[in-house]
Amino acid sequence: MNAEVHPPTFLETVLHPYVERRTYLALLYALLGLPLGVFYLVFVVTGLSLGLGLLVTLAGIPVLVLTLAGCRSLAQLERTLAVSLLDASMPRVESGRERGSLWRRLVSQLRSSMVWRELAFLLIRFATGVASFSIAVSVVTGGVYYGLVQPFVVAFFPSAGPQFGSWSVNSVGRALLLVPPGLVLLLITPAIINAQGRAERALASAFLARIPRAEFRRAIARSLARGETDAFGLMADLELYFGPGPHLTPVRLEANLLAMVDLDFVVVERRGGRDRYGLSAKGQQALAQF
Repeated sequence: MNAEVHPPTFLETVLHPYVERRTYLALLYALLGLPLGVFYLVFVVTGLSLGLGLLVTLAGIPVLVLTLAGCRSLAQLERTLAVSLLDASMPRVESGRERGSLWRRLVSQLRSSMVWRELAFLLIRFATGVASFSIAVSVVTGGVYYGLVQPFVVAFFPSAGPQFGSWSVNSVGRALLLVPPGLVLLLITPAIINAQGRAERALASAFLARIPRAEFRRAIARSLARGETDAFGLMADLELYFGPGPHLTPVRLEANLLAMVDLDFVVVERRGGRDRYGLSAKGQQALAQF
């Protein structure tokens, strides 16, 4: 017995986003954009300005190290928010584990491409946060006010109506003229919020969802240190380590394996129609240094 599948009606299509959890999570992410963006901007600009200003006295080195370490923690917070609120796919990456003197740590941080991407994202988050907050508040309050509330407000307080040039909304009749566009705005508000969330997710993924090459190869070495395996076993181990997502692909795994074989960190042997990979003595020495 075949069950008939009826396409959703126009009303169901329009109203369904109102009962979707992702709509309200995207709205929460947009509302957090303004306070978080302002905090990120103040933290980064203050820390870098103070650190660079004191660099001639060497007191700026620990300030810069702490500022960049703080930026990494804030970027990790943004990864958590993107995963929880926007359903983004983010890798589980370790924070920097720089060792040695403060100068060596600072140089290591400045040489890391991930640090620069995270720093750039925190600064961009101010602009995108202000924009997303403004759009979210405008469409929600505009739709509710003009579509539902304004006629009642004007009925009791005619002078409280808005004014568009020389045209003033000072009567219920004029207020009712704005109800249809207000209701239309209210109906498309979830679509606007969700579209904004998708844009924010793409931006966060572009800056924060990359796995550093050194961290990727270190994870391969750790997997191979437990014993020989093939590409399928390595991919399964890396998915457990970083989490599944577009940041982890067979093409990238193969490219890094070939590079590690050329560097004599990994040995490969053909058995049973499959390539089996193992960690060489040189690779074990390199892994022990981390």
